Amino acid sequence: MVTLVLKDLLVQKKLLGLELAYILVLSYAFRTMGEWLPLSIISTVGFMFVILSGAWDDRASADRLWNSLPVPKWQIVGSRYLAVFVWTALAAVLTCIALVVLPKLGFPTTSEGVSLDKAAAGVGTVMVLTSIFLPVYFAFGYTKSRVLNILVFTSSISLAGMVSNFMAGRPAWVEAVAQIGSFSMWGASTFVVILLLALSFALSLKLYQRREF
Repeated sequence: MVTLVLKDLLVQKKLLGLELAYILVLSYAFRTMGEWLPLSIISTVGFMFVILSGAWDDRASADRLWNSLPVPKWQIVGSRYLAVFVWTALAAVLTCIALVVLPKLGFPTTSEGVSLDKAAAGVGTVMVLTSIFLPVYFAFGYTKSRVLNILVFTSSISLAGMVSNFMAGRPAWVEAVAQIGSFSMWGASTFVVILLLALSFALSLKLYQRREF
């Protein structure tokens, strides 16, 4: 499983320059989001890594290759979910560096650094989007799930903006949740995300086992 993740890393290392360029563009395009800027960038770039990983595998017919070898399908599916954590962590690190350095260089952005809670929210957003995307990807492959790719990727871009506008109004329930305590809130959120990933993995594996190559 680790070998499959390393394979994705070696393939996508050529795209790091492109990802940095996207971070620069998004830093400018989303500059009005203020403190929610890091969430938007991390969720968008992190999910972009996930999509590109599937695109490269489709281009190289990797599914046919791995299924011709004695590799258990649960490892093939599991490696893609494990890779999500790697891509998201990489996106978070690149975003943190960019949002610290860019203001010092005079780049027009409203955020100076990334807070831990916003970075965690960005990571959680990628996990939720991935939980929706991967079952369809494993059921039909990258090409046939392309429409969903576009819809989910568009959602990843617009979601942070909607959240930012919604939270700006400070709804009453937000104040109530804040009284619960940050530790309890983040604990519950983490549990929900992990549960979604577990259910998504089980569904992806079941669909992938039924798929013909």
